[in-house]
Amino acid sequence: MKLDKLLSWIEKIVVWFLIGMLCFVGLGSLPVNPTSFFDFAASLYYLLAAVVVCPKTPLSFNKRLVFGFIAFFYGVWVGLI
Repeated sequence: MKLDKLLSWIEKIVVWFLIGMLCFVGLGSLPVNPTSFFDFAASLYYLLAAVVVCPKTPLSFNKRLVFGFIAFFYGVWVGLI
């Protein structure tokens, strides 16, 4: 029982740290002089990944998996991963 509490606590810390880092990178990759909507692709990708990873997102687990799968392949396609 004590190990489950410890692992749950560690999971929460790691997830919130990951969300913070994704938001930080997403805001840091905003273009200075955007010329089109596609200049925001990298920033929106990281912010979308932060929303999908967030444990407070009111999405079911299956929807989070689907959005994570789509976000992963979008990141590979655009060259962010």
